[in-house]
Amino acid sequence: MTRSDTGLGLLECLREISALLESAYKISLKEQDALVKNDAEQLTLACRAQEEILRRISEVDQRASAVTQRLADETGLELVGVNAEAVAEAAGFPYTSLIKQETSNISSMAEKVRNENEINAQLLRNGLDIIACCLRTLATDIGPGIYSKDAGLRETQPYILSLNRQA
Repeated sequence: MTRSDTGLGLLECLREISALLESAYKISLKEQDALVKNDAEQLTLACRAQEEILRRISEVDQRASAVTQRLADETGLELVGVNAEAVAEAAGFPYTSLIKQETSNISSMAEKVRNENEINAQLLRNGLDIIACCLRTLATDIGPGIYSKDAGLRETQPYILSLNRQA
């Protein structure tokens, strides 16, 4: 393999990672929509799709790492402590600027995905807080209120709620 072939291989890996991150972003938006609409089925599908994308990103990242190592071996670049710009420079013309552009795009897209995932995590926390509050309210309900028709039939024990079927 020539240095040009290695540069092209690295660029292709980076483009694939960029495309996968774009898909991850779109799926994060679908997850957010499902969370807002309380659509458990859509949320489950989106989460499974997100897991698959993360698996694929990991695979492509391993390939990119192997290509980067091959590029380093071909050019004598020491990879310890090196940044993406130095790797792009090692790829040579015409790949230097394309690799820099793609790494910048990856960084930007990863930030967008991270932001959406933080929003989704907050939505999940909010939903769990609401569920916990409802369960606490039900568990501490002591029966009919003083203005209800069953006011004289007060229960003395609070309800015990459990998600365990045997409780």
